[in-house]
Amino acid sequence: MLKNKKALAMSVLCAIASVGFVVSASAAEQTMHGNLAEVVVEGSKDELPGGLAKEAVTIGMVGKQDIMSAPMTVSEISNKTIEKFTTPNGGISDALSLDPSVRADRGGTYTDISIRGIYQSGHSYYVNGIPGLLCQENIPYFWADSVSVISGPSLGLNATPLSEAAAGTVNIQSKAATSDGNANLKVAYRGGSSMQEAIDVGRRFGENDRYGVRITASNINGDTAIDGENLEQQAFSLNLDQKTDKSKSNLLVMYDHTDHRGGTGAISFGSGVTSLPTAPDSSKIYKPDWSYNEYDNWIVALNHEQKLNDNLNVYFNAGYHREDWYGYVDGNPSVIDNKGNFNINMTNYPLNLTKKIVGTGLKGKFNIGSVENEYLVGVDKTWYTYALSNNNAWNGGAGKWTGTGNLYQPNHWPSLPRPSFDPAHNQRAQLTGWHLVDTMKALDDKLQLTLGLHGHKVKKVMKDNSHQDSDAICPTFAVSYKVSDNVTVYADHTESFGSGSMVSLGRGYANEGEMLDPAKTKQNEIGVKVKTGDFLNTFTAFKITQANNIDKVIGGLKYMVQDGEQENKGFEWAFTGQLAKKWDLIGGAMYLKAEDYKGNKINGASKWSGTVGAIYHPTEELSFIGRMTYLGSTSINNGALDVPSYAKYDLGASYKTKLNNTPVTFDLMCYNIAGKDYWSARSGSSGLCLGAPRTVVFSANFEL
Repeated sequence: MLKNKKALAMSVLCAIASVGFVVSASAAEQTMHGNLAEVVVEGSKDELPGGLAKEAVTIGMVGKQDIMSAPMTVSEISNKTIEKFTTPNGGISDALSLDPSVRADRGGTYTDISIRGIYQSGHSYYVNGIPGLLCQENIPYFWADSVSVISGPSLGLNATPLSEAAAGTVNIQSKAATSDGNANLKVAYRGGSSMQEAIDVGRRFGENDRYGVRITASNINGDTAIDGENLEQQAFSLNLDQKTDKSKSNLLVMYDHTDHRGGTGAISFGSGVTSLPTAPDSSKIYKPDWSYNEYDNWIVALNHEQKLNDNLNVYFNAGYHREDWYGYVDGNPSVIDNKGNFNINMTNYPLNLTKKIVGTGLKGKFNIGSVENEYLVGVDKTWYTYALSNNNAWNGGAGKWTGTGNLYQPNHWPSLPRPSFDPAHNQRAQLTGWHLVDTMKALDDKLQLTLGLHGHKVKKVMKDNSHQDSDAICPTFAVSYKVSDNVTVYADHTESFGSGSMVSLGRGYANEGEMLDPAKTKQNEIGVKVKTGDFLNTFTAFKITQANNIDKVIGGLKYMVQDGEQENKGFEWAFTGQLAKKWDLIGGAMYLKAEDYKGNKINGASKWSGTVGAIYHPTEELSFIGRMTYLGSTSINNGALDVPSYAKYDLGASYKTKLNNTPVTFDLMCYNIAGKDYWSARSGSSGLCLGAPRTVVFSANFEL
């Protein structure tokens, strides 16, 4: 009944949006981008040739910079890239992985990634510069306008996160109304029997188009291309913004409800496995189809900046996230022998969390001789409560369910009733951070030097009232020099120090829920950016060191412990632009050598990876879309099992036409066109995911 009410509410919202906001507007195009340091309104003409990436990139609290001036490895994929390369299984993480620093570590249940070999979940993402507003599973993305990625530790350039983004920063910018208005209706077939209906409408109004309203709503429902998996998700967003000569504001309000049954996850391999089994049929699930994750998310992000005089602005920003994960019965298979036999334990962990975030400060500029200084002085604070409980009342008081199966045989497990249980208090925290950043420009802006200092204090209180307190001060140094308009060299040193991490739940750890000590991360990086015609190449060498959290078997049980130091070093080549007049290209390759302090290879960290996304336009109406993804061989279980490499190919087409004078774009995509079954390794883990099966997606987007 609750589900039907939510679906009805979404339908009503869509109807209101389509009736109330199908109004065109005029004047110069404006798009709001906000972050904790500033709110920036930019036009859509800031894209690199081909339109797959931005030329004006978002660098945390520093704000917008031309990509050739930015003294670090940073990219920002556009809405065009999100629309063309996001997949039903991997979500927005598959679009992010067009940045060679990023590998999409999981599909299905979670949308985790790794950046330069270090894991990161959706809890570490930023929304309009505000940290910690998203969940880690099935992140809706219809509201997203662009996504920026700063590779490597970047704490000194961003607002203080509770969930440390030690590997780099992912910042999703919300869609804002444009001056010419928009009203789009999308209908999509997503494989299996899954369908999506979505609407995106907006307009600007007032003197000089001061005010903007943009509404998105999306409904996904049905069985996926994986037999036994079902995804239902309703998402709604409202983005309000305003701009005058003296102020900028942006308010984003979002809600989403997700009910995901039989979601895929990582498969582990016990000591009885001496040779990695061949990847089974990826169109099947290897857990009960009655497993499920059901949750609600409420999100508010507010950004405001006020001009005090020509050289000084004040900003205030606030965020709110409520995640109510009231439905959880899940677990993943553990293979016990070379024949593919496995055990599976299902547990019930209802949880909820609330985050409240505020930030304020000053941003200004001054000159010392011919050197221009742009500075920021700011503080922020986060209040966090987290509630979790192992429901021992479920399944007749056992609190868990255990079953057996085989990767290559049909499996069936009798269903159990869904439990109902409210989580008990477990943890609360307060985090206070401060920031000093100065960007100096000299030699006609050819030379740019950024100096930053960040500090924070964290106090965590556990359910037994025990305390974990930590504090840190981290520097940032970055320099770039424009050798010419088309060549920039840069180098940087960044550090990050988290608030301590909790051992993940439901992944087989004997010490799950335990808090590990904060881990310090350092990175040194050098690189060069080269523009040749309409093409941008970036070449980077990097070295990252981090206190090591590893899996360790003690007394026959798996624990996550902090032991020694991990070193990730390598080099990257990233590219984007127009290879020729009709060819748009984006992608790159990364070589990664990841080892612990003993010289042992990190589980699941492939040395080589790469991806290429291409769009060919033979005519203005017709486009062909292709993508190749490659992940090199690696090993898991501390070198005991070898994981082969794989290459996956996606292919599709897009056609623009009119139906009864209504512009419409038809998109047809086939993901994993060869239907290849393969294991996908996850950096830092011995668990493997199955690649998504061949999936055909067809959509129609109507411009109303």
